[in-house]
Amino acid sequence: MHIFVFSYNRGPFLDNCIRSIEECAPDCRLTVIDDGSDDGETRAVLERIGERHRVISKTADSGHKLGGLYANMQAAYELAGEDELICFLQDDTQMVRRLTAEDIRAFEQYFEREPKLGFISPAFVRGISLKHAADRDFRFDKASDLWFWYPKKRSTGTWFSALLIASTRRLRQVNWQFEVGESVNNRQAGKVFCRMGRLRAPFAMWLPNGRAYRGKQKSLALRFGEWRRRCGIYPLELMGAADVAKLQAAEPPRLPVAEEILQLRGGVRLKVPWTYDPMQGASLLKLLDRLERKLKH
Repeated sequence: MHIFVFSYNRGPFLDNCIRSIEECAPDCRLTVIDDGSDDGETRAVLERIGERHRVISKTADSGHKLGGLYANMQAAYELAGEDELICFLQDDTQMVRRLTAEDIRAFEQYFEREPKLGFISPAFVRGISLKHAADRDFRFDKASDLWFWYPKKRSTGTWFSALLIASTRRLRQVNWQFEVGESVNNRQAGKVFCRMGRLRAPFAMWLPNGRAYRGKQKSLALRFGEWRRRCGIYPLELMGAADVAKLQAAEPPRLPVAEEILQLRGGVRLKVPWTYDPMQGASLLKLLDRLERKLKH
């Protein structure tokens, strides 16, 4: 499996992400695609990573027009082999358990058994997704050995998520192209694939209360939201083999909710459910953020 990590100006997060991959998936190919980071700390991290892995920067002579997460996803897809598994992660995520050869083979078999399967999520379910009763409908399919989500509305994450596992052969069979925006890709995937599969024992997760950018910018509203949410870097503990095996074999299958299974490193505790957007639930801050970014343009 070829793992791609997408990066922009979050050096400590990127360093944590790459170290987790090196520890949990040392046999996987790893490529970092950076979207033109101009932060000195991040540039230093990228330089160190470049000594061990392939790093493609926006200014590199890669033959691809990079710019923005989804353009970079398309570039990664084009760089991948004709018939290989790809996994997309982001700098504010990390791996939380070791991947074995049996895991990789299982991923291949999921695609072999289900010809309409386009994407598998490597991530745990966010507790915040279960906040509303209408969004709690996760069903386990014994035939495929995967979870599927049935929210009342066509929510992003139903057919597609920015964190994904895919087969390049399967994507090329339908002439897939990554479009700009998660909701656009979600609608596109819903037309050609079945719902996104979710693993019994996921291996990756976003870090909670992380720092963020919107359109490569940090408005005053976003900065205030980060301060209000106590945003910082909160790495996750790695799961032990026994805990992974228990989750894999649970009967009835246990929905892998991040807050119920994962622990923050060093015994740190955050308010649950964890949040992943500094302005989550703050409509006024979101409005101010949009206005400030419009004024800057």
